[in-house]
Amino acid sequence: MPSQEVMVARQKALGNFGEFALRCDDLDAILTEACRLVAAALGADLAKVLEIEDGHEQVIVRAGVGWNPGIVGHTRLRIGDQTSEGYAIREGRPVVTRDIAQEDRFILPPFLADHGVVALVNVPIFLPGGRPYGLLQVDSRKAMDFGDQDTEFLRTYTTILGPVIDRLHKAHSLQTALETNQRLLLELQHRIKNHIMVMAGVVRMRARDARSAETKAALGAVGERIEALRLVHEQLYAGGAADALPLRPYLTELVENLRRLNEGQAGEVRLVFDIEEVALSADVALPLGLLLNEFVTNALKYAFDGAGGEIHVTVEQAGGRLLRLRVADNGKGLPPDGTAPRGTGAGRALIDGLARQIGATPVWSKPGEPGTSLCLEFDGG
Repeated sequence: MPSQEVMVARQKALGNFGEFALRCDDLDAILTEACRLVAAALGADLAKVLEIEDGHEQVIVRAGVGWNPGIVGHTRLRIGDQTSEGYAIREGRPVVTRDIAQEDRFILPPFLADHGVVALVNVPIFLPGGRPYGLLQVDSRKAMDFGDQDTEFLRTYTTILGPVIDRLHKAHSLQTALETNQRLLLELQHRIKNHIMVMAGVVRMRARDARSAETKAALGAVGERIEALRLVHEQLYAGGAADALPLRPYLTELVENLRRLNEGQAGEVRLVFDIEEVALSADVALPLGLLLNEFVTNALKYAFDGAGGEIHVTVEQAGGRLLRLRVADNGKGLPPDGTAPRGTGAGRALIDGLARQIGATPVWSKPGEPGTSLCLEFDGG
């Protein structure tokens, strides 16, 4: 029977292993440390963990201490009826060989004798639910009895080891699934972006070929709306996110692109941005971008009569997730009689509809006032 000193050392080994397993997320490091601690606690020279390979009647030496190079991570053993490893797994209990030279029950792998192993014990490792993971094997270069106290200590050790292995397997599976989903998401966003670019190219080509000015203008408006859609997906793709994008770069790039597309009509237009650093829900970003696209496009086409001016875009937090948008130009303003602000009035109707889509009530500047402004509050999501 082990002495009191030995029993204390073994309890300390169990405690040290538990603390190490809680700190570490590297399965190989945990298995190696388990081998080191258990070998030291039993006064053995070598130890290893054998992992069952899926779909094969064999195990691989997954971790170990004291072995020559080329054993750990490379050596595979059959676990058939005539092996101590296979017998220990099938019976679900430790199997001891006190002297491999006298062993007549099992066929032992030659590399044990090559390392001078005399005695060994196999202890099966089971995961929660009773599924076998493999074995913890302790090997000694001297004769060892491996009595009941020794095997019970090892069974306690493997009982701790099983849930640790299971936890890390599940964490690895979750991480792998997360990385796969992120990769698929990026691929999907990239394809959507490409499809949008194809659509925009087709619209531009049709606009160039159109014979009437009205058709050209209508197709141009469609192209600008597609551009707003493209920017949403481009920002999501660049940020690697599926449900949110930074508001400032999105709106800034959108308005700057619109000025570039319409610079020949409005004259020199100065853009002023005061947009807080917030992230916007993708479900809100698209209608908001289309809304801003309509206002700015109409301003550039109809507000300045080629004389130039300024367009201001302000977004500030109004409390909690509530955001307040104000977009304004210093052009000729709304007609005093309150009729459509620009063009046929379709732009204002579309803006009002998009505002309602994000739960906002648009507040327009009064007819006859200098310039035109639009204010609305909405939940950024």
